Amino acid sequence: MEFWRHYMILKRRWRIIALVVVLCTGAVLMWSRSAPQQYEAVAVLREQRPVGETTTEIFPSRVLVNDPVLRQQNLLQMVVSNTVLGRTVSELQVVRPGVLEGETGPEQIVAFSGKVRAEPIPNTEYLRVRLRDTDPQNALVALSVLTAKATERYNELTQGSLRTERERIENDLLPRARADLEAKRKALADYKLANRISGDLAFQTQVLVQRAAQYRANYDQAMVEMEEARARRIAAEQELKSQYARNEYEEMQRIMATNPVLQQLRIDLARAQAELQKELQTKAERHPDVVSLKAQIAEIEARMRTESEQILNSQTRARNPIRDSALQAYIAARVAEEAAAKRAQAYAEPLRRALAELADMPRKEAGVARLELAARTAEQTYNLYLQKLEEARARERGAQAATLVLLDPPQVFAVPKQTGLKTALALLLSLILASSVVLLLGQLDTSVRTPEEAERLLKLPVFAVIPLMKPNALDKQDGFTPIGASYQILSTNLWYASRQMQGSAVVIASAEPNVGRSTTAANLAITLARDGARVLLVDGDMRQPTLHSRFGVDNSLGLADVLAGEKSIEDVAVPTMIEGLVLIPAGSSSNNPVRLLRSPMMEQFIERTTRLADFVIFDSPAGAIFADSTLIAAHVKNVIIVHAAGQPSRGAEAEFHARLEQVGANLIGAVLNKVRPEDSRGVYYYRRAYRELALRQSASRALPRG
Repeated sequence: MEFWRHYMILKRRWRIIALVVVLCTGAVLMWSRSAPQQYEAVAVLREQRPVGETTTEIFPSRVLVNDPVLRQQNLLQMVVSNTVLGRTVSELQVVRPGVLEGETGPEQIVAFSGKVRAEPIPNTEYLRVRLRDTDPQNALVALSVLTAKATERYNELTQGSLRTERERIENDLLPRARADLEAKRKALADYKLANRISGDLAFQTQVLVQRAAQYRANYDQAMVEMEEARARRIAAEQELKSQYARNEYEEMQRIMATNPVLQQLRIDLARAQAELQKELQTKAERHPDVVSLKAQIAEIEARMRTESEQILNSQTRARNPIRDSALQAYIAARVAEEAAAKRAQAYAEPLRRALAELADMPRKEAGVARLELAARTAEQTYNLYLQKLEEARARERGAQAATLVLLDPPQVFAVPKQTGLKTALALLLSLILASSVVLLLGQLDTSVRTPEEAERLLKLPVFAVIPLMKPNALDKQDGFTPIGASYQILSTNLWYASRQMQGSAVVIASAEPNVGRSTTAANLAITLARDGARVLLVDGDMRQPTLHSRFGVDNSLGLADVLAGEKSIEDVAVPTMIEGLVLIPAGSSSNNPVRLLRSPMMEQFIERTTRLADFVIFDSPAGAIFADSTLIAAHVKNVIIVHAAGQPSRGAEAEFHARLEQVGANLIGAVLNKVRPEDSRGVYYYRRAYRELALRQSASRALPRG
């Protein structure tokens, strides 16, 4: 049933669907053909790391990440970063002026970023970079500059911090340690020469000196490591302050929800206000219960003003990988710095005690011991800086080996317009969209189109479904026509409903105008007469009579004259060309038809006509506008409601139904008129099953008889 209903909705509005499909498909086709030819330059990049399958990394670098997926994502973000795009735009302004869109620098960067697309190649560590432009040479030059600037930026990120660390050791720390060592050795030689000291010192002095020297060496080594860790920490802090590592999280999604507290306060406020109204009905304004309820309402309103309409339900954020890398480097440097400080603090106290013991020795031995300790300590410090310099050089050489490799040089390809695919997609999508809109309009449409909908609206059984035909058309053909078949069904149902009727008179009524009451009454009367019944057709619409013109008779005398007591039924009854059918026109126009219908002559008229005919069919005006239909139904009792298909329900049907029930009318059934062929399964089956039979009968009538 639902499928048939949807099919009918689509079939009813197929012209709208076709128009939308043609417009959308034509627009996409014209847009695709008129769009300028696009060219795409493609290049493939790969990060060449210093550690391979056959090499060993002696001094690991904190800049390099071991996770291939994370490295590939970091590389992708670096290639499409604002720094690389800005440098590329600046270079293109010099190399190829006029190729960029936009007037200012930021506008040019935004326009240029819309042409660039970088994507990782699945299951590889390669990165494919695409750049589109209407000029193939512009696309090739721009992509070449972009890859060069990306390589330059990569070298800055991987080699900058290591080069700074190596230059600091080589140009600052190591020269100072060398000068300090030479000064300590010269001081020791001068002291021995001035005090005429030669040979070795006592064994005890040697042991004490060795112990103090060991403490001093450990302390100095801890201080050196602390200085080195502090330098790394400062570099990491500067990197954290950069624009790429400033934000720890990036907001991805935010979902708001209705504040449940505010909803509950509204419910409490409504409940309190209802209780207050109830109390005010029986109690005074100053009654304690009333005062308490007012205070409660004021408190609830005050709380409602403090609550917001919506609250944050959930928020999704993603971490910044560049900041995480810099933060890990900062944490490692901070831990190393604090550990070295703790070790230096631990060696400071034993060193102080050893130096205090040396002070108690003879002055010369103490002086020699101090100078030898200082010289030995300076030598160890110098050797330590030499080792650190070699480590820094090794890390720098390893970082220099990590660079971006251009596997495939930039190549330019013409981008296919894919007009056929776009047109096919536009055709499919527009068809789906138009059908969905039509189905949605069909769901929202409250028009009555099928017998089931008419029965739900009128709450009456539908006796017949009358197809859409020309206005004021009568069934003049006694044969196989959809209209004739429909009125035969109506007359048959009326025959069977005569057992439940209160008399033989029937009024054809409707709530709204222009639904086809007069046409239905006339054709029903014709069909009953053709079936052998004596039928009297009465035009009860004295405000706008039409039945006389349909049968081609005079309307000078009619029902109005009979009810006024001026003429008898025999004087106004007019036979028609249909055997067994007599028409009583509406008669001369009356200024007050309601007064005539309320008169006792109306009861006498109905009593006499029901004795003269098997069926008396009354036409009537619109029941929602005039009281004529209700008055006629009050006398006739039997009512058939006519409703026009395709009209939405405006409430007039229910109002008219209630009026008829008030006067005791017998609502025996309904007629759904003006039904389109696509909405009527009966007409559909009639066309399929009996059209060929009707054609054969027409052909047989046309043949000459021998």
